Parts: sequence; structure tokens; C-alpha cells
Amino acid sequence: MQSSAVVEDIAFHLTDWDHNVDDLLRLYEEPDPFSDDEVVRILMEFLAHVPNHLAAAKKLAGLGPIEDVFEVGVLREDEY
Repeated sequence: MQSSAVVEDIAFHLTDWDHNVDDLLRLYEEPDPFSDDEVVRILMEFLAHVPNHLAAAKKLAGLGPIEDVFEVGVLREDEY
């Protein structure tokens, strides 16, 4: 059983990005009104914000750290 503080942290990590999901759903439901720049912005904001929250929620829930299941180097810094 998780402590109430951990449960609250998990809830935070699972809800802080609800606006990103709302934007993505609007894009999926009716993509035509969005410019290419808006599409890129919505996708990049989702990708930049959501994964770390999911990784934190997974760890706090006792499911362990994130894994590189697709073997694409998700745990390595990008080289520029």
C-alpha cells in the first residue's frame, strides 16, 4: 500500500499534462484547421512534457524505472 503522499505524487504525475492530451485530441478529432506549425508545436509539447511524468508515476507506483524496450537509446543523451 502506498502512502498518501506517494498517491498524491502519482496523481499529480498522471494529471499535470491533461492539457497536452486535450490539445492532442483536438488535433486528432479535426486536424484540418491546424497549420503545420501548430501540429508540430502540439506534438513537441506533448513529447517534451508527458514522458517524464509517466516515468515518474511508473517508478512511484513501484513498477520500476523506464526501460528502452524498443532499443532506440531513450536513456542516452542525443548527440548534436
